[in-house]
Amino acid sequence: MVSPDRREITLIILAFVWFFVITPPLLLLSIRLGLSPTMRVWIGWAVFLIFALLGGTAVFLYTRRVAREMGAPGLVVAVIWIGLAILLARGLLSALRSIGH
Repeated sequence: MVSPDRREITLIILAFVWFFVITPPLLLLSIRLGLSPTMRVWIGWAVFLIFALLGGTAVFLYTRRVAREMGAPGLVVAVIWIGLAILLARGLLSALRSIGH
């Protein structure tokens, strides 16, 4: 197994610090300020997207480096990521449709 390098570990740590340390006070602040539920949902989406971008970037960098070092062609990794992005987009669209947006 190939160990993650410093850049990938840093991104994963930032993702978890963002999600578990910064997010709860941010959401509590939005409640204390009396923001509307719609605004709180948008803040929640933004928080989750930042977490997903940080963590997803770390996983992507690690996967790409492992594929390069282990000899797997880069096209296979790209196809897997594209497939995962399509599945995520379908899930999000389905969830939005089910709540009436």
